[in-house]
Amino acid sequence: MTPSRAAKRLTIVIPALNEQDKIADTIDGVLPLARDLLDDFEIFLIDDGSTDATGAIMDEFAAGEPRVIVHHNAERRGVGAGFEYALSRAKFDAITLIPGDHAFQNEGIARMFKAVGAADLVITYRDNQSDRSVNRSLQSHSLRFILNCLFGFWLSDYHSMIVYPVKWLRQIAVKADGYGYQICALISLLQLGLTYVQVPVSLNAELKGSSRALRLRTYLELGGTILSLLRRVPIRNVSQIPADAERTPAR
Repeated sequence: MTPSRAAKRLTIVIPALNEQDKIADTIDGVLPLARDLLDDFEIFLIDDGSTDATGAIMDEFAAGEPRVIVHHNAERRGVGAGFEYALSRAKFDAITLIPGDHAFQNEGIARMFKAVGAADLVITYRDNQSDRSVNRSLQSHSLRFILNCLFGFWLSDYHSMIVYPVKWLRQIAVKADGYGYQICALISLLQLGLTYVQVPVSLNAELKGSSRALRLRTYLELGGTILSLLRRVPIRNVSQIPADAERTPAR
């Protein structure tokens, strides 16, 4: 008899700040894929203090789909804070964050959804970063090289979309509210020895103009996140890992 396949159930978090021109395209891409490829899902739309029509557009989607929940922040709190909000309320075993600026092509999101359940973590990597501006591409490659040298996991990407196991993510203290949240969470979970698969995804064409990722505040936040990871003792105590966890090394 063929063993039954584990159900693919996923909590999806889509944060956005002043993305009225892109948030509808993002949700219009994610919703059909979630309906087709997942057994069940919920989507948290996080309006991070937007001053444009982003929040109103989110509310329109929620009115037409009961599995879409909107949370409005009165002021900007950062990507990490929005993700933490959804994590504390997630009803499924896996959770992921998809940027609200329509950064990723739908084909890659589909590959990520199909890989849910293949390992403890699904780590996507951007396979067309050379199409971005020289500065953005150089920064991304440099960050990956630094993190690989410091922590030794030799991943293809540390800041693309990731599917996390909710029960383990809830047990680690992630001391970063913004850009560094995902890096801190991912490295902390890898230090537990969780298994992972890497899946390629592609970025949509980047619009010209300045990117929030290039700001001085982002550099300082990332530096602080990396220093805190280096200074703290990794969680390796068996008693700190859920009793039903299979502690197999990461691949």
